[in-house]
Amino acid sequence: MFEIIIGNLIKIGYAMAIFLCAYLANVVFSLWYNIKINCEPFSREKLATGGLKALTFIVGLTLLCIAITTLPIFATEVGWTIPDEYAELFADLIIVGAVLLVACKYIKEAFTKFVAILNTPADTVPAKEEKEHEQQPVSDVFQDQPEPDQPQES
Repeated sequence: MFEIIIGNLIKIGYAMAIFLCAYLANVVFSLWYNIKINCEPFSREKLATGGLKALTFIVGLTLLCIAITTLPIFATEVGWTIPDEYAELFADLIIVGAVLLVACKYIKEAFTKFVAILNTPADTVPAKEEKEHEQQPVSDVFQDQPEPDQPQES
């Protein structure tokens, strides 16, 4: 019984690693896309919320997988014999199905942002950022300024 649970926990670990890779890829592409292309400010609160969301998914999906994995074992213990083939099918379906569903969602979002980043021309970077970092030569700074003693023309 415990060997089956340990084996399924290892499978769940691999599945969670796949999910986490997909989620983090989406986060990385979102950071670049939102900060550099959409000119949104970096938000630690948004990043912390995303981390909490990932942790919630990992814990929740792991618990769901454990519950469905142990259900056939428990049923057999109380006298409702479930054939081993079905018990393995339940475990594999939840591990692959639930995690694959969530991982595919984030893989799709990551690819969408990746393509948007690739398709954004370099000259689309907002002009305000370029002007803030652009230095004006010292000789040009005073060029069109009126002399302090002379009245300004209207």
